[in-house]
Amino acid sequence: MTETAPHSTTFLTVAGHKTELLTGGREDAPPLLYLHSAGGETDWTPFHDALARDFRVVAPAHPGFSYSEGLEDVRSAADMAWRVIDAMAELGLSGVPAVGFSLGGWIGAEAAILRPGLFSRLVLVNSAGVRVEGRPMGDLFQDDFATLQSLLFHESAGDEVVEQAMPLSMQDARILQWLKAREATARVGWNPYLHNPRLPAHLHRIECPTLVVHAREDRLLPIAGGELFAERIPDAELQVVEDAGHMYPWEQPDDFADRVREYVLRR
Repeated sequence: MTETAPHSTTFLTVAGHKTELLTGGREDAPPLLYLHSAGGETDWTPFHDALARDFRVVAPAHPGFSYSEGLEDVRSAADMAWRVIDAMAELGLSGVPAVGFSLGGWIGAEAAILRPGLFSRLVLVNSAGVRVEGRPMGDLFQDDFATLQSLLFHESAGDEVVEQAMPLSMQDARILQWLKAREATARVGWNPYLHNPRLPAHLHRIECPTLVVHAREDRLLPIAGGELFAERIPDAELQVVEDAGHMYPWEQPDDFADRVREYVLRR
């Protein structure tokens, strides 16, 4: 078995609410903020481990996910972005790189608009937050696990990867946390569905260098959304991932970490 990077889960108080914090990697490595997806990957995953080869990964759980509290105060992705801003202040972090996956990308974009200078660089991976007319998004809130699996994963994803990433039945021990994650996601992404209609008009306010990574065969969030992010964010770079689905970081953790490292550490 491959040895994983040292990591731990702790708690801090942010804006009066208990917030779960996953950290891992070498203490002397440069920090990297990781903003998780609607899947609520708040435990250490293979792609956290891949990122930890080069960074000290700092990954707060959004309100309502896992054991983070304060969902009652949340009405929008911007509210979750403010919690990220407050958590970074509590941790003494500013001007650090950030990577956001799916819902986390949306929250990261909102935070970068609210607080220019918060991030040194931003990587948006299969990001939610925008909607392109004529390119419908898939139904994340459906109850059929097999259909959800086909929506989220590329055909090349092995059974082991799928089983790591999501429960496959209501009898799975992870189902309670999965249902909590779905409730928290619905709080900000039910209506309007997984986007902020006003966000595209504000993307020009993102000042930090930004990389948009999007899987060509993402069936949940079409690649047109990634193209819109790249078009509206000043000087953003778009990288299209072939043979990958929405769960690209799970499917190709090394490729994901390599892209983040190359962009974040680029001079």
